[in-house]
Amino acid sequence: MNRRDLLKKVGLGIGTLAVTPVTVSLFQSCQSDLDWNPIFFKENEINFLIELSDLIIPSSQEIPGAKELELIKFTDIYISKVLSLQEQKVVRDSFNTFKSEYLKDSEKSNLNRIDLNSITKLLDYYLVENKSKHGIWTNNSMTSNNSLCYLFLNSFRKLVITAFKTNQYIGENVLAFSPIPGEQKGCVDLKEVTNGRAWTI
Repeated sequence: MNRRDLLKKVGLGIGTLAVTPVTVSLFQSCQSDLDWNPIFFKENEINFLIELSDLIIPSSQEIPGAKELELIKFTDIYISKVLSLQEQKVVRDSFNTFKSEYLKDSEKSNLNRIDLNSITKLLDYYLVENKSKHGIWTNNSMTSNNSLCYLFLNSFRKLVITAFKTNQYIGENVLAFSPIPGEQKGCVDLKEVTNGRAWTI
């Protein structure tokens, strides 16, 4: 498999991440692991990634965000346990490109002091302002820094969202939850049945 195809496979594969029993068990292990140490990401990158994840899923008065739920644990463990070494290299390369873009934009030499304005600006640029370029960036991921930054942010966002939806607290207190499934009804109004909330995975 050439590098272009591998980049597309990793980006699209994480983008369509299925929640399987393996995924759920990974997340459960993250929640119970109080002595977690990063496996894939480096120690000095974790605070940066925590802030990035919290901009993707911020907390509110009613719902905890990515930082409070420690969703970075799932992201790190998923990449290290599920992706192949070749796929991990693509994630590492795309993250390094994004990190360089952030350091250049924030005019910093390292990740010690985090500039939330620069992260927000990059998130907006890659995920909101240039939606029309997503297809181009996906197809040109072998040659463009923009493509690698988009690949990383899109993949990271999907992993954080999956971790959020799989979190026990969110499943039981935010999403519609029924520990003992009742009768199956095929065509119902979601607003009527769950007050508009999605079902827990």
